[in-house]
Amino acid sequence: MRLIRHSRPAARLLRAAALFAATVLLFSSCHTLDTTVGSLTRTDAPTETETPTEAETPTETETPTETEALTETEAPTETEAPAETEAPAETEAPAETEAPTETEAPTEPEPERTEAVEPTGTEPATEPEPVEPEPTSPPDGGAGEGTYLPGGELTPVDYGSPALLPQTADAGQEYIDRITFLCDSPFYLLKYFGILSGGYDTTQIWTGPEGTMTLGYLSDYKILDPIDGVLRTIRETVAAHKPPIIVITVGINGVALLGEARFKEEYTDLVEDIKAASPDTVIIAQSILPIATWYYNWGMFTNAKITAANAWILSVAEQCGIRYLDTYSALAGEDGSLRSEYAVNTDGLHANADGLRAALLYIRTHACVP
Repeated sequence: MRLIRHSRPAARLLRAAALFAATVLLFSSCHTLDTTVGSLTRTDAPTETETPTEAETPTETETPTETEALTETEAPTETEAPAETEAPAETEAPAETEAPTETEAPTEPEPERTEAVEPTGTEPATEPEPVEPEPTSPPDGGAGEGTYLPGGELTPVDYGSPALLPQTADAGQEYIDRITFLCDSPFYLLKYFGILSGGYDTTQIWTGPEGTMTLGYLSDYKILDPIDGVLRTIRETVAAHKPPIIVITVGINGVALLGEARFKEEYTDLVEDIKAASPDTVIIAQSILPIATWYYNWGMFTNAKITAANAWILSVAEQCGIRYLDTYSALAGEDGSLRSEYAVNTDGLHANADGLRAALLYIRTHACVP
């Protein structure tokens, strides 16, 4: 069909050329034929203008239909096959390497717990005899009896100290409800476990917004006032609410960070700040609680260091005229470490809910009563 289209214009051109040649011959021979030739040329001319149909040659651009063949080159889209390279997604198999999470097993410090049992097994051999000296056990046979063995690495409690609270009748929950605990993380868990009156919303826990605080910067440190949610210094918070009883239970971080002189100085400043802010508040210094030997930071913190720090706290209590609670002995086993049944399983530093209830029972039965 394309050949036929191209031949027609050519034929027309040939005809026009022949007519034009004939017209020239006729014009040269006879001028009277001019009008006739003119009329002929006028009528044929439009047909010659059909030469624009040569513009139909753009129909030759139908050759772009040949480019349709190029569209066949869309076959390169078959190169989408590289998408098959998603096969590397099969490399997700390494996700099976999550097995390393099994390394959490180290948090099962049971082997080390058995080490704690072994010393008790050795006690019957030769060491029971040193227990006979009685200065290390309380005269009333109360808490702490048998906990601090003479000759050991633990610092024994001076049960003759006038600051030490002796065993009393159970003062009951009403006594606990009157206490405000100025504490670091071990006693913050009283709030976390909802053990105190008011549960998690209790206002009896005073500590930093992080749930802990460190002995060493308490004079300027701002705690979160649980009553109105405002950050204030300890002195300002005590002055605002004047609690009837404050039990200070801080110092575990100071065991690792401070020496004896600095520890005593910071603790004394804290006690004096509370006294100045609320003279009628009864202040009780509580011992730092024991930890398990499988605590991951064991070495930086040990029960030998903790009992030494507790002796420092008792000394401050004597000098400042306040009372002291030997709550350590209520949670310690025979070796002086935190009893396994009282320890947070994945921790070793903090007592669990049962341990904290045992601590509260000790406080109730060693009450500071007028």
